[in-house]
Amino acid sequence: MTDADHLDPVEAGLEPGDPVSRIPERPLVTVLVPAYNEALKIMSSLTEIYAYMQALADRCDFELLVVDDGSTDETGDIAEAFARSRPEVRVVRQVVNMRLGQALRDGFRLSRGDIVVVFDSDLSYSVDHIGRMIDTMVDEQVTIVVASPYMKGGQVSAIPWRRELMSKQANRLLSMTSQYPIKTITAMVRAYNGPFIRNLSLKAMGPEINTEIMYKAQIMRARVAEIPAHLDWSDQAERMAKRKVSLRVSTTSKLLVFASFLYRPIAFFLVPGVLLLLISLWSAGSLLVTVWDNARIEGGNLDARLTHGFADAWDLRPQTFIIAGFSFVVAVQLISLGLLATQAKRYFEELFYAASRQR
Repeated sequence: MTDADHLDPVEAGLEPGDPVSRIPERPLVTVLVPAYNEALKIMSSLTEIYAYMQALADRCDFELLVVDDGSTDETGDIAEAFARSRPEVRVVRQVVNMRLGQALRDGFRLSRGDIVVVFDSDLSYSVDHIGRMIDTMVDEQVTIVVASPYMKGGQVSAIPWRRELMSKQANRLLSMTSQYPIKTITAMVRAYNGPFIRNLSLKAMGPEINTEIMYKAQIMRARVAEIPAHLDWSDQAERMAKRKVSLRVSTTSKLLVFASFLYRPIAFFLVPGVLLLLISLWSAGSLLVTVWDNARIEGGNLDARLTHGFADAWDLRPQTFIIAGFSFVVAVQLISLGLLATQAKRYFEELFYAASRQR
């Protein structure tokens, strides 16, 4: 792992915050696997994850925690059958589908590990990512390690082009507004400092919980590392066709765009506000030129000449007066809203930080 793969909080524009619980040299690792309607894949996935974690026995202890999020197929039964002869495996079953956010919150709450690794139940990331994230967390003593397919050295395979395009654009926007220079803000496959993630107050119900975690980690000045990852859907086509679940691509993307507003609200008001202000100034400048040109050919004193100049300019270009005035008023309002939103964001972050420290 190169130094470029890791992010220092100072380089990320953050001040070092209070240290979280230090990861011991031989940590207990919770591998948290949320699952919904994964009957076609869950047995082979759990078998592969379990075997991989057993191979790490000289480096860490582990537990495998499966959260069945109200599956309507045999996912929960298969997971419980897998756990019966393996004391390291626990299964939590939701009565109904509560979506990813609730599944992760329940998993975090019930986890015991010094490190909590969230991993896909479909193994769209190979299991060796687990060991790489654990090594990074132990060696670097960071709070979060992100498996990032969009950073330098990462890659994606067999992702539908529309989904890949929307994901990349959403992550690019989030990365621009976040104080962390992370390339994959929405990534679910991550390793967390256990005490930190168990004490982080979270509320999102869907996939946007991953963005919420990064935002609140930023408030808490948590240290974050990013490692190159390979997101591979090569064997997903048949299984995705049979799964009774909507990917909700457009809905998720809208939520992620809104999340970028929470990261840096002033940009959403300041950019259009400044553009409208420039339009207003340009329109006003062109009107002054027209007024002056008309005033020069009029007779009388300066006041009378300017009055005639403005009257002639109105007759020639009334729409320019309207554009200049309207764009100026809206620009001032947008810039003011940006300042107010930024102040409200600062108040929220101070309250969240204080409440989290108190808890």
